[in-house]
Amino acid sequence: MKTATIRQAQHHLSKLVDEVIETGDGVVLTRRGKEVCKIIPMAPLVLEKVDWKKIVSGMDEWIEEMPKFDHGVVEKLREEERF
Repeated sequence: MKTATIRQAQHHLSKLVDEVIETGDGVVLTRRGKEVCKIIPMAPLVLEKVDWKKIVSGMDEWIEEMPKFDHGVVEKLREEERF
């Protein structure tokens, strides 16, 4: 990983950021010879094609396995004034 001083970063920040973007590697910034921080690239945004048909078909099976809601339970609770 490349290093640069804070002063160099102040004067050449655009160039350092361009290098980070192009190489995918970071730059360590130093102050008086000690590492103080890093300029690192953001995680790349992965845009993959999603197979929605496969996802939806899998959901159909999942939905079928879900327990059915019993409306009678709510009405019973209302009658007992608990809901």
